[in-house]
Amino acid sequence: MKKLRFPGPRQLWADCCERVRHLRLRGSLEAYADGELTGARRAQLAAHVARCWVCSGSLQTLRLVKASLRTSPRRHPQSLGAVRILRYAEQMAAVHHPQGAHRTGRRPRRRRSDEATS
Repeated sequence: MKKLRFPGPRQLWADCCERVRHLRLRGSLEAYADGELTGARRAQLAAHVARCWVCSGSLQTLRLVKASLRTSPRRHPQSLGAVRILRYAEQMAAVHHPQGAHRTGRRPRRRRSDEATS
């Protein structure tokens, strides 16, 4: 049976440093996607994205989302007051005119074909 090798303290320290660097750089990913980084920070993040598949995938997704938002039509959400008024009107209509009830308040007229069979 082959003996399992565990990483030594130097390897653990290097892995820990890489993980911390990854987390720090990942926070700058959105600024990198927007082109807001310059100089050494931009080069550092570009090198990290080139070797880290998690960050490169996140960057690609972020770029796709931003591109789709730029090309989508602008929609303005309804105001809260308009939403409340519409909801109130629907509730009032449901109370005053339950499903199946007629709006005139009279019974429906019978059709001639119904009168002949009754």
